Amino acid sequence: MGQHITNNLQGVTIGGNYTGGNSVINDYNPSMKEHVKENNDKTIFLSYNWHDGEIADRIDKHLSSFSNITVKRDIRDIGTWKSIREFMKSIRNQSYAVLIVSDYYLKSKNCMFEVTEIMKEQEYKDRIFPAVVEHGVYDSLIRAKYIKYWQEECNKLEAAIKGLDLANVTELTTDLKYYKSIASSMGEFLSIVADKNNPDIQEVEIQIEKAILKK
Repeated sequence: MGQHITNNLQGVTIGGNYTGGNSVINDYNPSMKEHVKENNDKTIFLSYNWHDGEIADRIDKHLSSFSNITVKRDIRDIGTWKSIREFMKSIRNQSYAVLIVSDYYLKSKNCMFEVTEIMKEQEYKDRIFPAVVEHGVYDSLIRAKYIKYWQEECNKLEAAIKGLDLANVTELTTDLKYYKSIASSMGEFLSIVADKNNPDIQEVEIQIEKAILKK
């Protein structure tokens, strides 16, 4: 395991354009996955946009009060000068993921990158707890607008890349792949969220607690 590092990044923009809300792991070691301990400890990845920080704080405080639950969150667990993207990928290594689904969240490339990562796991539907702020996800017309939003983002980035020397746009083409992955996953993700009997946002942390502790 690596050295445990604690940072207070509240209100700080990371890497210039980082506006996500991305939770990561302590004692991070990129060469091995983090596994749940034999004593049935649970790790929860808190995925959120910083605009929804108050809700994240409430969920974090409640779930962290249990001795067998560890909440992985960006403001504590991103090490100084560590790769944000690599830490975002750690969502796949945790027991569960709490996703604070707001309009800001659904339009954040960092938040949606985390979603596409957890969706790579075979049993991801049973490992996510959506905390729904944006009730438009229950309306098929609104879901279509979010899908269109990411299609348009892909088109804008693709247009910006055209005409540039291919040797100079390696990182941009990588970003374009991420955008296209988000666009292609958006419909499935929103349908999964809309199909769940999601609890009211005001008591979501209580329901998450009950669901996790009974497993």
